[in-house]
Amino acid sequence: MLILCVLSENDATRFNEIGKAIPDISPKVLTDTLKSLEADGLISRKMYSEIPPKVEYSLTELGKSLMPHIESLIVWALDNFEAVSGTRIPGE
Repeated sequence: MLILCVLSENDATRFNEIGKAIPDISPKVLTDTLKSLEADGLISRKMYSEIPPKVEYSLTELGKSLMPHIESLIVWALDNFEAVSGTRIPGE
């Protein structure tokens, strides 16, 4: 979801920009996740014939159609954070 949120903020985003926006993600996990999202049809990958190679990622129409649902989930999580946190057993 984080990658989709980052991509929703721009028309096209490069790998390193995504990594900077999600600092705790390793390059391998980011690569694997981008491949999965592309295989699922949620993002597209565009490679430019340049030296060094330039690759940009963006949401597909299917990915864009998912964003309102993700945004609703984020709003719900923020609205209910205290209630959910309050049900946890201390130390877990």
